[in-house]
Parts: sequence; structure tokens; C-alpha cells
Amino acid sequence: MDNITKHYHGLAFFDLDGTLLNKHSELDESVSQALHTIRDNGILPIIATGRGHFELEELMAQSGITSAIAMNGQYIIVDGETIYHEPIPLDKLVELKTLAEAKNQVMAFYDKSGNWVSDVNELVIDAYAHIDSPLPVVDNSRHLTDEVNMLLLFTDQASDVAYYRKLVPAFDYFKNTPFSIDIVNAGSNKGTGVKKVVELLGFTGETYGFGDGPNDLHLLEAVDHATAMGNGIDELKAIADFVSTANTDNGIVNAFKHWQLL
Repeated sequence: MDNITKHYHGLAFFDLDGTLLNKHSELDESVSQALHTIRDNGILPIIATGRGHFELEELMAQSGITSAIAMNGQYIIVDGETIYHEPIPLDKLVELKTLAEAKNQVMAFYDKSGNWVSDVNELVIDAYAHIDSPLPVVDNSRHLTDEVNMLLLFTDQASDVAYYRKLVPAFDYFKNTPFSIDIVNAGSNKGTGVKKVVELLGFTGETYGFGDGPNDLHLLEAVDHATAMGNGIDELKAIADFVSTANTDNGIVNAFKHWQLL
């Protein structure tokens, strides 16, 4: 990791959907070229996402990005090497799963190598189609033996965030899509992931954050220079140092120009 601190004077952290990616959850060629350019200019690009790192292989190959804060801060890879992972406590997982089953709701489980679901229904299908990812396998027992690092609970009811938070406060809940809730250990988020990267690398340079949604609030609060996308939520724009254009309107490239990274 010494080469990171030697070769880079800045770290740039990016949300994916609504930020780095276009409306088809793909990377525009102009953004891909810009990412390669800022890396050449001494800025290390790092994905910060609710997705698992194993879902990012194609994107990372296309963009040249080799680092990611995955699972909303629960799993971190820098230059292809895992530097941090945080388990979901099994007793709390089972407690939450019992409550979800009482409401006939499906859950997804994420670990170091993949993801799986307790069942498949229409919300599960819609959720993975929303991010252009294949449906995970069904396994209703693997969570009992494997270290789980993140959970998804499939619901289209925003009120379920408050419902589960009250009953199982050991977790934090992020309603980032119409179809599901991201669930991680209380106190874990993209912002803590940023701080963990800086701490473990002993990094003393500048940090930049780019996001659009509710789970990017902690991300923007944790960096030196915060950018909200033009399509972002109002709460994020309120704390940003700069509001760029929308992700579909050269938002990332315009933000790079604003921060003089290109």
C-alpha cells in the first residue's frame, strides 16, 4: 500500500447509480476516459457503493478502477487487495429475518464471494433488473455458516425503514431504490468506509466525494471536497461544496473540471 501514498496526492470516491453511471447503469466512454486521466494526474478513483465488490468486475475493468468501498462501507478493497471486512452478527441477522418472514418479505445476503436470496418474488426480480445485475441463487441456509457482510430486504414500502429500525436498532437502513432496503451494522456507511481507507493507508492528501442519493450523505460529509450531482436529492445538495450537472448531462466530467482534476 506504500505505492498509493507515494503515487497519489488525492483520493476520489464515487457512488455508482445516478452518479458515475448513466441511466442504463453503464459507464459512458467520456467518463471512462476522464477516470483514466485523473488517475494519470495523481488522483486514485475509488468506487463507493451499496453493491458487492464481486458485482463490479466488468465496470472496474472498463474504468481501470481497482479499489472499492463496497456494501456501504462493510467491505473494502484497495488496489485489488481486501483491507477491511465487517461481519453482520448472526443473532441479529436471524432476528431481522424472522421479522421479515412474518411479513412475507425476501432478504438477500452478501459475503466476500457473492450474494444469494432467501427466495425470489417480483420485487427481487425488479431490484436486480434496476441495477442490470443477474438474479442471485436461492439459498435459505447459507447465512448460518458464511460470514455475511451486508443484507438487502425487498420491500416497496418506505415505512418499513422505521419499522425495522425500531425493532432491530443494531442495523442502519438505507432505502436507496424503490424495491429494497440496504442493511448494514449501525454506524457503518460509505463515510466510515472513506475514513477507514484514509486511516489504513495513512493517507494525508485531498479527498473528493461524488454522490446523488441518501446513502451518499455520509460519503460527502467524510471528504474534503463534496460534489452532489444535479439529479441528487436536496439534502445532499445542501451539504455539498459543489453541485454539478446531472449524471446524464456530463455531471462527473463537469465536476472534475470544477475541481481541476482534468
